[in-house]
Amino acid sequence: MKKSQYFYYPFLLLIFLACSTKKELKLSPNKVIETNEASISYFDNYDDLSPLFSHEDDTLRVINFWATWCKPCIEELPYFTELDKEFKQSNQPIKVILISLDLKEKNLVKYINKNKIETSSIWLDDANSNYWIGAIEKDWDGAIPITLLIKGKNRKLHLSDFESKEEIKTFINSI
Repeated sequence: MKKSQYFYYPFLLLIFLACSTKKELKLSPNKVIETNEASISYFDNYDDLSPLFSHEDDTLRVINFWATWCKPCIEELPYFTELDKEFKQSNQPIKVILISLDLKEKNLVKYINKNKIETSSIWLDDANSNYWIGAIEKDWDGAIPITLLIKGKNRKLHLSDFESKEEIKTFINSI
């Protein structure tokens, strides 16, 4: 009887550890577009991307919505790419994610290649914006740029462009 008890302890420990660990965020894009610098995850349906906005873990996600045709977006984008490099070098649990709302793949790929953007990039090409804008954030009217911070159950929205990298850092530290 004692031998069988010892036999079960490792399995019970494994079950406990498996139940207590947090699941990693996994997204399934419709396709992955390769650029000279990085990959772009393409989503033609918001529902496939929605786990990004509801997944709870210890990572702070800095999600910036932008487009190549949006001048304020383009002006602030270098701040996000610089911060992304800083966060990666410091091994902080912070992930910068750029979500493009561009209409054409060619424009997006050209811009990313020209500006050597290595930051995690997503292209959301779902025409049903009336649905997904409110699903992402009820206070968002659809104008870009916007930046959304998500950490666990905490969310914070910045509804305009940033004037500097320091301004973004202050916003990030406010969550």
